[in-house]
Amino acid sequence: MDNDEILEHDQPGRKSGIRRLVYRPPPDVPDGRKRRQGGKARWRDDRSWPEIKKQLQRTLRRAPEVVIIVSGSRRGHADDRAAIKGVLRYMLYISRNGRLLTVDEHGAPIDGRDAIRETHARWDLDMQRLCSARGEPLHPSFNILFSMPAKTAPDKVFDAVQAFAREHFQKHEYVMALHTPETDPGNKVPEHPHVHVIVRAEDKDGKRLYIRKSTLRAWRERFAAELRARGIDANATPRAERGISLKAHGAAEWRIDKRSEDEQRSGKEGRAISRAKLARFMEAAKELHEGSPGPKPWELAMAARRRDELRKLAQSAAALRREGDAELAEQVERFMQDMPPLDTERRQMQRALAERVRNRMQERGL
Repeated sequence: MDNDEILEHDQPGRKSGIRRLVYRPPPDVPDGRKRRQGGKARWRDDRSWPEIKKQLQRTLRRAPEVVIIVSGSRRGHADDRAAIKGVLRYMLYISRNGRLLTVDEHGAPIDGRDAIRETHARWDLDMQRLCSARGEPLHPSFNILFSMPAKTAPDKVFDAVQAFAREHFQKHEYVMALHTPETDPGNKVPEHPHVHVIVRAEDKDGKRLYIRKSTLRAWRERFAAELRARGIDANATPRAERGISLKAHGAAEWRIDKRSEDEQRSGKEGRAISRAKLARFMEAAKELHEGSPGPKPWELAMAARRRDELRKLAQSAAALRREGDAELAEQVERFMQDMPPLDTERRQMQRALAERVRNRMQERGL
């Protein structure tokens, strides 16, 4: 592969690399609305009641949820020079080798392949700290994807991302590009408009950008607010608040599953499965065979989050009734009743295996 060849197009279902981006920053680094409770950082909801009520209304009417996906530029690169060169490759990727409109932190267009190379050179990535005090490798830059569902006005999405970047990436150098099926010269472009942003990890004062889960939650809220300011209905709530327990698959796994579905629809035999999914399946089957499919720690945590969300919703419904908004209170209560039961992929696999065993036993008259 040529070193400057653009990478494969992004696909829906891509997971965030957020867990790889936690570097234990010093205490004075801002981290969204967060407090420490029992030695653990927890999200603090300091919204006013009118703000909570408006978000409830958006959630109840199923307003489109904003998507922000974060990954680091060091993925797959242990060597600093390779990681820095990877930043250039990603710049070329989001600009489609300079063919797609790309802008910098000043809103100035970066036109053409040579201009992309000049921007990369100007960032002086080799002058950054690329190793933490504990010896952990640090990312030269961060790749951030902002996305909305299909048919959302692309120009408004791009404008909202620019406003977001000006606020949150002050003093940082960054480049961004809008991808849509109409403007993107690439192949197999997802239908949803999305904006790629590459942010230099250190700002002009040498301060590093740190990203945690609470940071990402605050970012989603702000991005949704920028979209609403431009007339686009947008919401930013965690899965738990919407009653969703199943997580999205990674990009590679999503592509394999989709290819398998397409093959089945076309009548082809066989079904491809990713190695990661196969490993999860074998683990679920082993637990079922050994008779030890007890709840996992993350399943217990999911149940605790569901209880917390139901309690908060019940409190909101009671508050709505006290202020005389019985109609919205009833909608909240129906939403609580209609929440799907908690489920995990592991449990789904085990139920499917158990059902298959029962069917075979019935076929054999056992």
